[in-house]
Parts: sequence; structure tokens; C-alpha cells
Amino acid sequence: MKKSALKSFAIFGFCTLLTTLSIVINAHGQSGESDHSRISSRPVVFMATGAVTPSAGSTLFRNQDGVFFSFYTTGLTNGDAVTIWMAVFNNPEFCATSPCTPADFANPAVNGTLLNTGGKVIGPDGSATYGAFRLVGDTTGARPGVGTGNGLVKPLSAEIHLVTRSHGPANLMDPIVLAQQLTMFNGGCPPNTCMNVHASVHQR
Repeated sequence: MKKSALKSFAIFGFCTLLTTLSIVINAHGQSGESDHSRISSRPVVFMATGAVTPSAGSTLFRNQDGVFFSFYTTGLTNGDAVTIWMAVFNNPEFCATSPCTPADFANPAVNGTLLNTGGKVIGPDGSATYGAFRLVGDTTGARPGVGTGNGLVKPLSAEIHLVTRSHGPANLMDPIVLAQQLTMFNGGCPPNTCMNVHASVHQR
């Protein structure tokens, strides 16, 4: 009963947040400033097959200061450490394909960065919710050697991919390794096997 009440409260809180943000964005639109804020919602797909993940999705709010995302997914393995990454392609018009791919990080004209935006240990139901706000120029958690490393530069027009990455069973006995699993691209691997699981793509 307690769990059910907490879950209902969390869902209510999330819905309230969406409603509030929608009101703010609508207010901007009515005042003639709609070009300074945008919102998009996209499905989440399994990267291995391209199949849409049931009951999953992501929402991205943009304004001239940065971006905020909310990401919910299912189908993860109980006990695994799973991070979420934000792949930012500031100039997607220079990507070799549409949507952009990791290969485009090698092109400086794309001005891309790969950012860690959170991690958690998955529970028995295999679901996870992530969310983060990124200001323009914030390079916290940027993966070294990938792209230009400039972070988010063009929040209103950048192509943004949200990707979950499994780091295998969470090492709950070693806090140092666990911290690596929740923050580093290959944290815990080896001995575990790291792999990208889900993706949700927001094009401009």
C-alpha cells in the first residue's frame, strides 16, 4: 500500500511538472517569444533491434540557457548499474547522416560532446527514470577524447540523443567501483561488459 501511494505521488508530481512547464512555454509563445523555448517528446527504442520500448519515452525542454530532459524506460536488468548519456551535436547540418551517429563526433564542424547525466542501480521492475538540466557550456561529465568537448553550445538547434548504457551487475561491495559504474563510460568494464541499451533522439 505504501509503495503504491509513493508511486502515485511520484507520477502526480511528474505530471504537475509537465503541466507547469507547458504553461510557461505557452506563456512565452503568447508573448511572442516562442523562438526562445521549445519542447519535444520522443519514443525510446532498443538500440540492438530498433524496436520501440513499451511504456517508455523522453521529453526535452529547450530554452536559450540550456536544456532539461526527463527520460523513463523499462526492460532493464534488475541489479545492473545503468547510466544515461547525452550526446550533443551542436551543428547537426554537418553530420554525415540524419540523424547523427557516433561517427560524427570525429568531425570538428559538428562540435559534438558526450556527457554523463546520471546513473542508478536498477530495481526488480526493470524500469528507470532519469532527468537533468544542462546549461550552455557545462562540460561536467564529458567523456574525454570524444568530439570537441565544448558541451552544449546551441540549445535551441542542437541534435540531442539520450542513451542508456548498462555496466553489468552493480558492485555494491566496492563503493569506488560502483561510483565508476555510475559515472564513467566504461566504468566496471572489464570484468563486466558495458553496452548501450536504449536511445531517444531529439532533432531540432
